[in-house]
Amino acid sequence: MPDLSQRLREPLVLVILIVAVAGWLAFLAMWINSASQTGNLQQSIATLTQDRDALSVQLSENETANGALTALQDQISTAQTDMAANTASLETVKTELAARQTDLDTVNSTLEANRAEASALQQQADAATQTTNELTAKQTDLQAQIDAGNQQLADINTRVEAARQQEATATANAAQLTSEAATTTAALADQQTQLQTAREQLTTAQTQLAELATQTESAGTDLANLQQQLTDLQTRRDQLSSEVANYQNQRDTLQPQVDTLTQTIADRGSELAALEANIAEGIAQRDAAAATGRFVVSASGSAQGLSLNLGPDNAFELSNRTGRSVTGRYQLTDTQLVLSDATGNLGNASFPMTCPITRADGGFTIGEGEGCALSGLEFDRAP
Repeated sequence: MPDLSQRLREPLVLVILIVAVAGWLAFLAMWINSASQTGNLQQSIATLTQDRDALSVQLSENETANGALTALQDQISTAQTDMAANTASLETVKTELAARQTDLDTVNSTLEANRAEASALQQQADAATQTTNELTAKQTDLQAQIDAGNQQLADINTRVEAARQQEATATANAAQLTSEAATTTAALADQQTQLQTAREQLTTAQTQLAELATQTESAGTDLANLQQQLTDLQTRRDQLSSEVANYQNQRDTLQPQVDTLTQTIADRGSELAALEANIAEGIAQRDAAAATGRFVVSASGSAQGLSLNLGPDNAFELSNRTGRSVTGRYQLTDTQLVLSDATGNLGNASFPMTCPITRADGGFTIGEGEGCALSGLEFDRAP
């Protein structure tokens, strides 16, 4: 122990102990200061965290509002695009429908013309059939006449044969039958004449029969042609009827689309009309605001400082630099200003007073007018 006490009293050991104590004291002070700064920093961090959360919430709300505004703008743009597309589609459909209607009218006209032509051809075929029937009947009559002529020729030949037999008998009895032979000869001459006539009639009948055969063949050819044309026309009519049915089906298919587009355009038109009404109301309010207010004469002269106050309730006040004023009612258009029901210091002015005006930026100029005491003055809007 004495050695330890003695060694503790040594300068070096004392210095080391002092330095160690000072170091511990410095460490303790730094630890306390660090703890205080840590608390302050934690408080600052908590405050900044709260501010950051508040800013995040506000930023989220702003982003939501911006998103809603952007979505609304996109909806408006989409609606305008849809309305333009629907308008173009409607015009295209109307144009196509008008073209299809024109084609349908043309097809109907062609079908009616073809029906009229088919009816005419049918009448021609009926007439040709009737002509053929008449020719056939005439041919039958001629054939009957030819058969009758042949029968007469056969009868004449029979009679000639009988006459020859009678002539052979008469030769034996020539004296007795001289008068009968003369009679028979005369009868034979008559019969030969009749035979010649019958042969000529037969030749004529054969010629007429050949001509009738030719006419019948020609009529048959014409009838076949007419029947072929009628068949072609019926085929064409069926094709046109099918095309008309197709056009009508297309029209029936397109009509609901046209109705839908028409309703859509009507809805968009109503929305556009409401928007235009709002714009017009805003413009009217802006024009009304631009037309009312206090206007003064800034030009030099006796009227300098003259002010005209036009109220939104159509009441006016006209005053000069000395404080003299006139009040009343007014009506303002783009071309004239009418002051009426005036009271106050009227002087020589008479009311109602109608003054022509010319509008300018921020004011108006009053032109020359009968009874207008403000003619030639230029009023500017007062600041």
